[in-house]
Amino acid sequence: MNSEKLKALFELTRPLNCVIAFLSIVAASVLAGGRDASWLPILIAGLVGAFVAAGANAINDYFDVEIDRINRPERPIPRNAVAREDARFLWFILSFFGLGLNVFLNRGALAIAFFAVISLYLYSLVLKKTVLVGNFVVALMTGMAFVYGAVVVGKPERSLVPAVFAFLINLAREIVKDVEDMEGDASKNAMTFAVKYGARSGIIVASVILILLVGTTIAAYVLGIYNILYLYAVLVVDVILAYIIVSMWNNRSPINLRRMSNLLKLNMAIGLAAIFAGS
Repeated sequence: MNSEKLKALFELTRPLNCVIAFLSIVAASVLAGGRDASWLPILIAGLVGAFVAAGANAINDYFDVEIDRINRPERPIPRNAVAREDARFLWFILSFFGLGLNVFLNRGALAIAFFAVISLYLYSLVLKKTVLVGNFVVALMTGMAFVYGAVVVGKPERSLVPAVFAFLINLAREIVKDVEDMEGDASKNAMTFAVKYGARSGIIVASVILILLVGTTIAAYVLGIYNILYLYAVLVVDVILAYIIVSMWNNRSPINLRRMSNLLKLNMAIGLAAIFAGS
């Protein structure tokens, strides 16, 4: 196997997303009280998240090849850097290792990981082309990463706020991505919310979710869950969310929506830092 193909296979996994999955689960474990626990199960849990995310990204490209020829022609399969079947084999191997690592953890962790692998496969196979269901599944899986991390250290009840935060910001991001990808989705009869109801409706729903998220971040301080350091940090998050809403309404071009989607991903990391600061 030549170096170009290896590079393309690595690209299929979307390494940045895998790093985010790893760090999210490690962060979730620490936030749930894992500071006093052994770091080994926490690091293993992070690796599980990275492997499962990498496999999900590969199988998504396997099923989305025709849509990607329009929306993402630079991806490995559309540009013929790897064969389509390579992506499916990569999904199997990565998912197998991700699930297998759970033998070092507990049954709750294994159950969540298995649920994630199946749900993300079904998302790529069929749910992605449905109205909101696919968006909900991806956002739920992101939120479940924080539940998973907390389950690993035996304190799932401490995952509620970061899980809700991750769910809402990723639900909005998924809808923004649907508006961005309308042309390719419509050409392949992928009946996403944006395709069925239009770009404006998609922006409205994403904006409402982001406004709800702002309210949730403030409520976490008002209810005394986090301290004043959290409030200072989360205000940065909320200002960025407000900017994203205004930007989406002023410019609905695919280029700008992709920028806002990436900014939402970055803002999730800032939100987690705020939770760390206030814990």
